[in-house]
Amino acid sequence: MNYKKVDAADIEALRAIVGPDKVIPGEALSTDFCHDEMDGVFARPEVMVESQDVNEIAAIMKYANEHHIPVTPRGQGTGLVGASVTVHGGIMLNLSKMNRILELDEETFTLTVEPGVILMDIYAYVEPHGLYYPPNPGEKSASIGGNVSTNAGGMSAVKYGVTRDYVRGLQVVTAEGKILNLGGKVAKNSSGYSLVQLITGSEGTLAVITKIILKLVPLPKYQRSLLL
Repeated sequence: MNYKKVDAADIEALRAIVGPDKVIPGEALSTDFCHDEMDGVFARPEVMVESQDVNEIAAIMKYANEHHIPVTPRGQGTGLVGASVTVHGGIMLNLSKMNRILELDEETFTLTVEPGVILMDIYAYVEPHGLYYPPNPGEKSASIGGNVSTNAGGMSAVKYGVTRDYVRGLQVVTAEGKILNLGGKVAKNSSGYSLVQLITGSEGTLAVITKIILKLVPLPKYQRSLLL
């Protein structure tokens, strides 16, 4: 597929959306943004855009769609599948600073977070309340948005399941720039297509995740790790 190369006009249009300080040309980026933890996948973005606002993200996606520019969302870059590498060039959408914990609802056992929140912060936030987020990938500095995008598993998967089993709801931005709110806090929500489950594990190919509602469980009284 032939994509449009990012030019000076595109960079100015992006700066008009998010501000001049949040748009960084590719040649000014360190190589840290050219790869994740998967060997052999390396590509430099043509431009990186940082955003912490869903309406800005929607405007970026709409502009990119209209001008046929590829967009690659990125969090902490700890993945092992190359999903956050701009293999087609274009725009890297850096969501790592979209990292607020928005709400802990102890009545519904849910935690609402932005995609840049890292796993260790989730564990530290909920455990003093006697609650537990079971998915336990090996990299605790990974962002939750990347975990949802890749349906991460980990050491607790045999007992508790994987990330997909703990995503109750999502706010996402489509390629056309539409903001969708999918699912919710309640356990029983079976009307319509299961778009939450479709987007979870899609590795950024269907939509940009901007908010996540996570299911929690009571904190186990004891925890042990076994090496077999």
